[in-house]
Amino acid sequence: MVDGTTKTPIGTAWIDAEGILWHRLDEGVSVSGSLAERTAEVLSEVLAERPAPAIVDITNLSFADEEARDVFARFGSAAPEVATAILLRSQDDHVPSMLSYFFSKLEADRPIGFFDNEHAAVAWARRFLKSAPSE
Repeated sequence: MVDGTTKTPIGTAWIDAEGILWHRLDEGVSVSGSLAERTAEVLSEVLAERPAPAIVDITNLSFADEEARDVFARFGSAAPEVATAILLRSQDDHVPSMLSYFFSKLEADRPIGFFDNEHAAVAWARRFLKSAPSE
């Protein structure tokens, strides 16, 4: 971790001062199954089994193959996140619609919200901070 951020194979992750996990994908990234596996491992290290709400910014995502979606589905079900806000480009864009459909099918035991506004995603994630015990 450098300056509080960790480079993942597809973006950058950090836990902000409030205790929210952020994962912001790189511009135009395409995600394969192997990249997804390595990313899930890095995110697990960042969280270190610490329950936290998360904001996953996929506004720059270009493509995720079926294997990558399967990996993130498994990781999403096993991660210690107490809630996950998915930040999309626009609800009118077909890519976010397809991705929100995919994420809505996750069998996660936590709330998942979809947002095209960062401030709204942060406000929503903050509601779950009390669900994440502090260290």
